[in-house]
Amino acid sequence: MSKATAIADRRVRAANSYAAAMRHSRRVRTLKVVFPVATALAVAAFVGSTMISRALPEGASVDHAAFSDGKIVMSNPVMTGQVGDDQSYSVAANRAVQDISTPSLIRLEDIVADFPFGDSEVAVLSALSGIFDRDGELLTFDQPFSVTTESGMTAKLSSAHIDIKSDSLTSDQRVEISTDKATLIAQSVMVEEKGATVTFGNGVHLTIKPGAVKPASEANAPESSNDIN
Repeated sequence: MSKATAIADRRVRAANSYAAAMRHSRRVRTLKVVFPVATALAVAAFVGSTMISRALPEGASVDHAAFSDGKIVMSNPVMTGQVGDDQSYSVAANRAVQDISTPSLIRLEDIVADFPFGDSEVAVLSALSGIFDRDGELLTFDQPFSVTTESGMTAKLSSAHIDIKSDSLTSDQRVEISTDKATLIAQSVMVEEKGATVTFGNGVHLTIKPGAVKPASEANAPESSNDIN
């Protein structure tokens, strides 16, 4: 094989691999990275119903509430409920703290939220802390947090800002989303229109694991049901 032929052959293989990777990169949109937004909304709903309302709604409980050093402190607040007819969720925190000098801001510590994901899965969010701005209807995760699903999908974010009113999430720090087939790493992410639009930026790397990419001979074959989900 001549040098020119070898170069051409490498280019063809590279083009085929690129085309296959692009098919999978489009499927990354089906990773449903909107689920951190859904969890954040659940957390915000919990804060609003337990800290803002004068009476605790059905499904909410608090072990203890006290006033100390100008702050209202609630211990082990928990809220449970249902989404639809048969899907339940729960949101719990170690503490919820409201400083009376900034009453619109409420800090949650050690957050764990379980919520429906997809048709039959459950996703779990774990966060060290979150700050809810009830006036601006904003929720900020100011420390790293993660979301995992029963099928093994994991999203790790360094921080995130969630606009409750617009159902949008933005982060200008590292985000990593992985499944058994691929891993996507980016330095920023923006989720808009309730997840209809997802934009990754600032050094996006998509790693497709061996066996996840179809052979070039199948490049034009009909899409199977083995999408990343």
